[in-house]
Amino acid sequence: MAMIKFRTHSIIITWLISYISVLLVPIIISGIIYAATWHVVASEVNRANESLLNQMEQAIDSNLLDIERLSTEMTLSNRLAGFLDVEAPIQDPDYYTLTGIAKDLRIYKMANDYIEEIYVYYKNSDTVISSREHLDSQRLFEMMHTDGMDKNRWTAIFGKRYTNEYVPITYREDGQASKAVMYARSLTLDNSEQEGAVLLFIIKDSSLLANISSSNKASIVILDKENRLIASTGNAYGSADFTNEKLKGTSGMFYQGTGKQKIAVSYTVSGKTGWKYISLIPANLFDEKMKLVKNLIYISLILSLLLGGIVTYLFLKRNYNPMNTLIRSLVTRSGISFEAGSNEFGYLKTLLDDTFAEKEKNGERFERHRNSIRSHFLQGLLKGQLDGHMPMQESLEVHAITLASNRFAALLFSVDHYGKFEVSGLIDLPKAKLVHFLVMNVAEEVVEGSHQAYTTEIDNLQACIINFKQYRDDDELMAIAERVKVFMRDQFGVHLTVAVSNVHEQLEGIALAYQEAMTALEYRLVMGSGEIIRYGDLSEATRESRSYYYPLHIEQQLINLIKTGDYDKAKAMLDEIVEINISGAAISVPLAKCLLFDLISTILKTLSEIGSSDKRDLMDQINPVDQLFACETIKEMQVQISEVLKQVCDSIQDEKSSENSRLSQQVIAYVEQRYSSDDLNITALGEAFDLTPSYLSKQFKAQTGEALLEFINKTRIGGAKQLLRTTSLSVTEIARAVGYSDINTFNRIFKKYEGITPGKYKDIL
Repeated sequence: MAMIKFRTHSIIITWLISYISVLLVPIIISGIIYAATWHVVASEVNRANESLLNQMEQAIDSNLLDIERLSTEMTLSNRLAGFLDVEAPIQDPDYYTLTGIAKDLRIYKMANDYIEEIYVYYKNSDTVISSREHLDSQRLFEMMHTDGMDKNRWTAIFGKRYTNEYVPITYREDGQASKAVMYARSLTLDNSEQEGAVLLFIIKDSSLLANISSSNKASIVILDKENRLIASTGNAYGSADFTNEKLKGTSGMFYQGTGKQKIAVSYTVSGKTGWKYISLIPANLFDEKMKLVKNLIYISLILSLLLGGIVTYLFLKRNYNPMNTLIRSLVTRSGISFEAGSNEFGYLKTLLDDTFAEKEKNGERFERHRNSIRSHFLQGLLKGQLDGHMPMQESLEVHAITLASNRFAALLFSVDHYGKFEVSGLIDLPKAKLVHFLVMNVAEEVVEGSHQAYTTEIDNLQACIINFKQYRDDDELMAIAERVKVFMRDQFGVHLTVAVSNVHEQLEGIALAYQEAMTALEYRLVMGSGEIIRYGDLSEATRESRSYYYPLHIEQQLINLIKTGDYDKAKAMLDEIVEINISGAAISVPLAKCLLFDLISTILKTLSEIGSSDKRDLMDQINPVDQLFACETIKEMQVQISEVLKQVCDSIQDEKSSENSRLSQQVIAYVEQRYSSDDLNITALGEAFDLTPSYLSKQFKAQTGEALLEFINKTRIGGAKQLLRTTSLSVTEIARAVGYSDINTFNRIFKKYEGITPGKYKDIL
């Protein structure tokens, strides 16, 4: 047998990968066995250290909990809380209090063997007191320096609204530095505006590790919840790397380092404090147990690869020979060469795809040209432009058109909204053509069965020529149009306007039906988009009307309403004029446009009579004439005219409001200048502005939303508050200065607005 030639893309590579995948199964199983064995050994190591770590965790957590309880008890101490209000500099009587606090701290210190020292830092007076000494915050920072933390970060610990945390520090005492943990807790939270105080408990690492015995040459490391070193034994911590990614869950074990430096790390996490208790053991103490397992697995892997490789080669050669024979036969018969290294299945697929593609291409080419020629012929029928060089019957046969009768009608479809195919109100050309294609296909499907339908696109409209098999009545055409319209709306959200012609006989009647449908479609301007418009429903009077209803006295009434800025009444009259002319289809399309432009002309004439330059700028900005030209229906034009009318009326009302608002501004200025006079009241204000008091009060309330008497009192009380803050005048003198001759009236009104009497207000200041 010939040797197998391995090519890059040949199926032999795929088969080889498959066989190798099967061969990998025993290799993977061996790896799983090795991993399981390693897990068993790791579990033994983990159990060996679990009791040690649990003992350490329970002992330390218990003592820390006692310290936290002690801190809670200290927050209830009246002596400690009593010094919170003392401010710098400290007076002589305060030192007696500090002596009592230091005595209390000595008693609290004896409550727990872990506590090395207790400090109380009072922020308000920058005072720090311990059981032995009195110092300030700077001296405290020097005694309790933390690695990598500057003075600002140190101060931030005490600047929090509420402090409750453990911080590893280097504690300096009598010139000696030692590792320690500081537990900081706020003394009180009763007053949010008070600076407060912080309790500081110092715990040396030697106290944490006391009575903790390790075995198997294990080193112990304690980290806080932010992975900062709290305490450790041995020197293994310096080379270890502990991150949150490695110390996952509440307990576990992993290996770190390489060679002789490799260590087994077992850990547990306290559920109370979040501290991590870690045991470090050299991996070589238990790695010997894995040597035998490693050797057995290596031997099994070598045997699997050797025997599996031989079997794989034999099966590859046996399975590839039939495929090779088939490829050579196809190359000889098809004349298409097979490149060395190519994929055999790809070669077979290419041959089949080329064969089927050529067949489909020929069919599509024929169908595409036939549809295009047929569409051109149908457009000629609709426009009455037929080729006289070929008999009609022969033309129909060439275009595969078989007539069922000599009765015809035409439907025209205009797309008003493209529904789901629009994106942000826009549609591209391919999607628009797809919608047009769908409309024509739906029309054919609705008509087929009962009659024959031939569709084409003409002048950006979709036309459907219906050839009746058996004509019943005109309602059948309306039913067909309704079904097409509803289907496109419900399935695709596409909105259509449909024009329906009358029924005509002979092929020449198709052009007449098309003209009737076009005439009906023009009445979309009057009837609105989304309607089904039948030519037969348009009365002769509608198609030939020469006038509309809009007499001069009605126009003058509309002008008067616009001048007053009464939008509601003006709009009601405008809607009534449109309704009178449009209802009953008593107006033609051209005259309907004239009516709407007459209405917008009335608005422009009204602005011209008012003669305001601001309003002329407004009309230039909204540009009503161009906006009317952009509308497609009477309803759209009516809405556009209403919007213009609304803007004009609002502008007129704003101008009136600005004139009236000047009265309230003058009254406010008058009161602010003369509120100190006890003669100032509503009656005096009415005389000053030559208005009745009731009318003046009503206008002031309407323009400002505030009663005039309330404004006078508030102005006087505001002046009184200013005098209370800036002068030493008595309450009686201030009452007279702001216009109150009666002190009782002044007290009552001041308390009404401020909630307290003037005397109490002055005492608080």
